Amino acid sequence: MSDRTARLRTPSALLSLGAAVALTAACSGAPAPGASDATSAPTSNFTVLTPAPKTDAGNLTWAVYRETQTLDPIQAFDYPENTVDSLLCDAMLRQAPDMTIGPGLTTMTQVDPLTLDFTIESGAAFWDGHPVTADDVLYSLHRAADPKGIGFYATVFSRVKSMTAKDSSTVEITLTKPDTWLPGELSATPGMVVEKAFAVKAGANFGTVQAGTMCSGPFKLDSWKTGQGVVVVPNTSYWDSRLPKPKFAKMSIIGVSDDAALTAGLQTGAISGAYLANPLSTLGQLRTNPDVTVYQGAPFATDAMVVSATKGPLADPRVRQAISYALDRKGIITTLWHGAALVPHALEAQGTWGYAPDVFKAGYDALPSLEPDLTKAKDLIAKAGVAGQTIRIGTSSGAAAIHAEALAYKAAAEQLGLKVTLDDVSSANFINFFIDPKAWGSVDAFPTTNYGDDADPASLYKTMALEGGSQDFSGWSDPAVTTALEAARSETDPATRAQHVVDAQKIITDQMVWIPTASPNSVLVLHKGLTGAPATFSYMFGPWAVYLGGS
Repeated sequence: MSDRTARLRTPSALLSLGAAVALTAACSGAPAPGASDATSAPTSNFTVLTPAPKTDAGNLTWAVYRETQTLDPIQAFDYPENTVDSLLCDAMLRQAPDMTIGPGLTTMTQVDPLTLDFTIESGAAFWDGHPVTADDVLYSLHRAADPKGIGFYATVFSRVKSMTAKDSSTVEITLTKPDTWLPGELSATPGMVVEKAFAVKAGANFGTVQAGTMCSGPFKLDSWKTGQGVVVVPNTSYWDSRLPKPKFAKMSIIGVSDDAALTAGLQTGAISGAYLANPLSTLGQLRTNPDVTVYQGAPFATDAMVVSATKGPLADPRVRQAISYALDRKGIITTLWHGAALVPHALEAQGTWGYAPDVFKAGYDALPSLEPDLTKAKDLIAKAGVAGQTIRIGTSSGAAAIHAEALAYKAAAEQLGLKVTLDDVSSANFINFFIDPKAWGSVDAFPTTNYGDDADPASLYKTMALEGGSQDFSGWSDPAVTTALEAARSETDPATRAQHVVDAQKIITDQMVWIPTASPNSVLVLHKGLTGAPATFSYMFGPWAVYLGGS
């Protein structure tokens, strides 16, 4: 494994085995079977927190799209792991339901532009009763920052000069340059703290079914068995009174990959709730079911076609632009996302605007909505002189959502006279396009639903539009983008910082470094009688289930 691969933070790739969608529907814009205009219309009335609970909800079962594979935060790379780890492990800073960042396990003090102090909150303790110390925090940070370690987050710490303990409850981080990105990362998986003594004793088994984990979060690990899910219970000795006390006794978090099984479970109450990581073919049906409530938060993740080509037609921005113009996004949104997405202007939409939202909105609105224009598309192909040439798209026919998007792109490209070959791999192997240089180098593009670690568009852009970024699969770079993003990273004024990101976003979008497909809403589905959970993407990073209970 190359150093770049070892450092890779692998975000979600659409890996669900559900969401069966016919190509003809996805490409034509015709409603999918069972869908109606009412259930497929785009949603823009977004929810942050669902109504506060009033009663205890008892024992709950929560669905994620596959089994949880690790409880080691630095190895969390996808929806199931993030959903569980955010309940068990406190991060140094905390993301609230509205995606703002504040004190978490620690309070941050900016001593000077190059010095950050993190003071552990009074009374903070692990589930076993041992107090959280600066030694635990440093151990966790050094694990995350180790470029030769087993985690995915080493590049997060690229501006860190040193991390030391000022005393037993304060960690000091000194920087080589100001770094406004680091606090956001420390509010997500890279900043989650584990107990040093437990992790050292567990060794290579830490975070596995054999050893489990030890954290300080509002929920404790009750049990974890392969095939039976992760069971968490409220941490009755939880140290942080700033959060509400959970109003349920126990939650089993299970993997459910089949749309029909998930839908039936939500309707009957066998499954209490789920955040939808992937398109759900029955979303329209659930919207009209009186036993289920569907909430939608603002778009945070991005549905896109990753471009990995270093040569051939897709290495030419005119070809990427042409395919974008030929793509029927409204058809994809109607039939695949069932209206729970918006036609994008750029990769990063409003759910990621965690600061200076007026600046981000102005920059986003200044970019055109990505609507079809076949005349422009064909003109670009003619200028590029690539008609008849072949592009190769990675896909998995075993994962219907992935395959539907690959087929939609195939149809768009073939309208323009290009030839398209699909590299069809198993759903289990699709992840290799993100982690294996041979896999991503064998294709020109592959679909993804991707996200950054906090509400800042730069959180994603830095991974795919900076040279050496963890998701810069094509080796793309642009001096103006590099200058803008590096300036944003150093800028403390929110409005100026946002403008730098907007400047980079304009070039990234114009060049179609990745081709935006849709801006999916954050979708929460709850069985009747359950309420309180946030409908935003904060469930990936913050303690979402503390808000959950009976209605």
